[in-house]
Amino acid sequence: MRNSISRRTVLRAAGSAIALPWLESLAASANSSSGMNQPPVRLGFVFFPNGAVPDQWRPQGTGTDFKFSPTLSPLSEFREDVLVVSGLAQLLGDVDGGGDHARNAATFLTGARANKSESDLHVGQSIDQFAADRIGYETRLKSLELGIDAGRNAGSCDSGYSCAYSNTISWRSPTQPMPKEVKPRAVFERLFGSKGKGSVAAQARRIATRKSVLDTVAAGSARLRTRIAKSDQRKLDEYLGSLREVERRVEGTDRKAIEPPRDFRVPDEKPDNFEEHARLMYDLMVLAYQTDSTRIASLMLAGAASNRTFPQIEVTDGHHSLSHHQGRSDKIEKLTKIDRYLCEQFAYFIRRLKDTPDGEGNLLDNTIVLYGSGLSDGNEHRHDELPIVLAGGGGRLRGGRHLRYSRGTPLNNLFLNLLDTAGAKDVKRFGDSDGRLPDVVA
Repeated sequence: MRNSISRRTVLRAAGSAIALPWLESLAASANSSSGMNQPPVRLGFVFFPNGAVPDQWRPQGTGTDFKFSPTLSPLSEFREDVLVVSGLAQLLGDVDGGGDHARNAATFLTGARANKSESDLHVGQSIDQFAADRIGYETRLKSLELGIDAGRNAGSCDSGYSCAYSNTISWRSPTQPMPKEVKPRAVFERLFGSKGKGSVAAQARRIATRKSVLDTVAAGSARLRTRIAKSDQRKLDEYLGSLREVERRVEGTDRKAIEPPRDFRVPDEKPDNFEEHARLMYDLMVLAYQTDSTRIASLMLAGAASNRTFPQIEVTDGHHSLSHHQGRSDKIEKLTKIDRYLCEQFAYFIRRLKDTPDGEGNLLDNTIVLYGSGLSDGNEHRHDELPIVLAGGGGRLRGGRHLRYSRGTPLNNLFLNLLDTAGAKDVKRFGDSDGRLPDVVA
């Protein structure tokens, strides 16, 4: 009689299925000769709009002898886990006249030229979907696409370009934009709500009574604890605790949607606060990686020409408007505050990954996240010298450095390095790549 525990064990109950984090007790029961007892490598891609103020983004010095810039200073505590890469470009975003914002989002992960049309979409498969086709079959979800603003895909949003280009960074195929999920509850249920008949009704009953998803699988988790080592019991407790904390925050946004004042429009289950929304999405990415529900995820912090205001940091001018600062110091100062604020949210994500156990290390050790924009200087709509940061890799990437490549080097060259690291090797070309970047990987 078999008494092993599958590494893919989940705790199941009516309407819920909780995937488990990487536990050594589970890995040990797998066939060690298969090489599957090591945590997998995950990939993440985070996009922010409107570029960044170049001289406030770019670090001083290169190699290991560099100093973080004002914008990137929130990353200083993770110095050895961070690789700043300068000189990269997506030059196919700099064609066909007006429409730079639509093109910068469309080319960011595709490295392909976007067809200028409101309805005849064509750009290229994005790197996240390219990777998902090669390693996504090993997980329940091939990939996870998240966002803060829904936007629309129909009509024109920028100089004759379809809104799909402005509001999408992930493309399943050259003609098929991947819809992004902006509602934390929907993401949570996708990760932890089981499929099948009756599951929707069971989830609805649980939400109505505010019963935790953990309550529905309590018996199963208690049984599992008796079959795993004490170190894994602690890891399981930490994971379930973090899961419950995210669930509470998600339910807080639901409560606003379900119980609105009569004279207010019912909100669409999104936090009103940008920071809470962004951090919830980052936390959900962590949970998705932690449970090996997916190894590929992307987050679009806003549409390509977002004009969001940030009163929480005393910036009431629109983001896009400020990016066209025309050299005015007051606007540059406000724009730099936005750039730094967004970087602070990314630093929160890095901290969450680093604080989450995974195998003998942590999730950051086994995750590589690219953070950047498809424009460098929003004031001039430049598509070279892109602001790009890599975080994580646990020795697979050589962190603690600022690398400068010759101006115009394809960003797609870096994508080939990432594919290699994630196990999708022997890919010779992606987009307009002309080789791999030297000195990136260990």
